[in-house]
Amino acid sequence: MKKTNTLRKKYPEFVYQGFEWKYRKPDLEIWFNFLIRSTSGLRDLKFKTKITVKKVPFKHLKNIDKEDLENLVFHLGLIEMLNYWKLTCSPKILIDAGNLHKEEKMFLRKIILNGMGEYFYKNQIDFTKRGFLNIKVNQKKPLYKASKNEFSQNKILVPIGGGKDSPVTIELLKKKGNILGGLILNARVPQVKISEIAKLKEIIFIERKLDPLLLKFNKSGKFLNGHVPFSAFLAYLSLIVAALFNYGRVAFSWEKSANEPNLKYKGRWINHQWSKTSKFEKEFNRLAKKYLLKNIDVFSALRQFSELEIAQIFAKLKKYHFVFISCNNAYKLSARKPKWCLKCPKCLFVFTLLYPFLKEKDLVKIFGKNLFEDKSLLPLMLQLLGKKETKPFECVGTKKETILAFSLALKQAKKRKKLPFLLKQFEELYIK
Repeated sequence: MKKTNTLRKKYPEFVYQGFEWKYRKPDLEIWFNFLIRSTSGLRDLKFKTKITVKKVPFKHLKNIDKEDLENLVFHLGLIEMLNYWKLTCSPKILIDAGNLHKEEKMFLRKIILNGMGEYFYKNQIDFTKRGFLNIKVNQKKPLYKASKNEFSQNKILVPIGGGKDSPVTIELLKKKGNILGGLILNARVPQVKISEIAKLKEIIFIERKLDPLLLKFNKSGKFLNGHVPFSAFLAYLSLIVAALFNYGRVAFSWEKSANEPNLKYKGRWINHQWSKTSKFEKEFNRLAKKYLLKNIDVFSALRQFSELEIAQIFAKLKKYHFVFISCNNAYKLSARKPKWCLKCPKCLFVFTLLYPFLKEKDLVKIFGKNLFEDKSLLPLMLQLLGKKETKPFECVGTKKETILAFSLALKQAKKRKKLPFLLKQFEELYIK
């Protein structure tokens, strides 16, 4: 907390200075400029993000008004700025780049205070105290109006991660006869392979380059770091892509379990997955229709399903089994050839989900080993079950879902007459 207070005094104001975009055939390039103002004697910190939407046909660009595109880009910058604001947690955010309607400003505040809850918790920041955050907009700038353009309602854009969820979304929507396109941000092998196997009508690639100075500061340890609401960023980004490529609907893969928080801090619930919750989805879609794109729907195709139900569906989609990776550490270890790290909560959770629905030998082929035999994963199992510390700050299921998943895995292991270490421990804890 002392570090945070010092930084907030040294850097009292964060500024979203501006944005620009330019069509450089065949790509649409977008830039955001941010500034962290310092107190007297210290250097101001300047940052720039570049986002490139690949292969945008010029005729598509002509179908959307310049003002509508500027509105979408401006709003994307409101979420992008959080990557830089988190360095100093400045008490004032000045949005010099544009103006906001009152309820949009309130929603932005909600995104920051809820979507960055994990960041506040891990840095021990009291975000509940009076005057913690003051957001100012540029009232000299005009307020944007929602585009009334019509977009194709039988075309659905699906943001593709590298995990099990987007393949399930794709296959469920395919059955209904929809025309599907994929959105891939900073393409990695699993995302590309999933989209190729799915045989989507088109795949839109986007490159995002954060300022190298941000990465330098993150490594230095002199500034703050932590989780930002990435799904909120994807939601705003998807609107730009949908408008450019004529998609009337955007289907995310946010499951029911995202609604469960991790813990309480300063009297508020903290949820790693807040920007995947039904509350976020509902309010984002409502405000997007009102102020951004009137005729585009954003929804989650998996909201009705539990993690176990999603896993059961995915278990039947064998064509994706050897290309998906749900482990976030995999990309840190190797961006070109990612592999399951086999040591994180996500790896153990996904292994457990799939265990009741796949043959053990097939599951071992996917992961490389039987994780239930790894004694070092016992603390992670206890954490997932709610027996130790807090629910992991990962995209994992609820405590109830996790207990049920381990119960089903135990039942399956007994049928196979082979009880691995972790399931023996689970049986001692839960089976009386």
